[in-house]
Amino acid sequence: MMKKIIVLTILLTSTQSFSQENNECDERTLPYWANGINSRIEGESPTFRKAFEEIQLSSTEIEPNNGFITLRLNISKTGKLCDIETFQIDENYKSTIFNNGTLIKELEQIAIGLTDWKRDKEYKTYNLIRLKIKDGRIEEIF
Repeated sequence: MMKKIIVLTILLTSTQSFSQENNECDERTLPYWANGINSRIEGESPTFRKAFEEIQLSSTEIEPNNGFITLRLNISKTGKLCDIETFQIDENYKSTIFNNGTLIKELEQIAIGLTDWKRDKEYKTYNLIRLKIKDGRIEEIF
């Protein structure tokens, strides 16, 4: 009887482990600079600047007028965008929302379009895109 219980337990456990789908976005996220991962987008800074160029030129009355936006892109080990976290702060480093939330939505859509993520090792990573808002304009992207 005990052998039957052990065999049944082993069968159920192995069936469950094979039936669970492995989602690469659920893996632990490591910083892009850790352990020689060197995660980056093909072309790096020029690629970011080109992708955000149109919104940088057209957004001239951003409110509040000064601050920073950070987009944290979580990228799977195969280069797939898993999700985006956003942080918006004003010039006094207090949480804010630029243009009543419309600016961040536009920036997220641009970020979703970024592809060609490269890495030296296959790990899920995050990459940061930072935008400096000064005098109502996107002054710098880094």
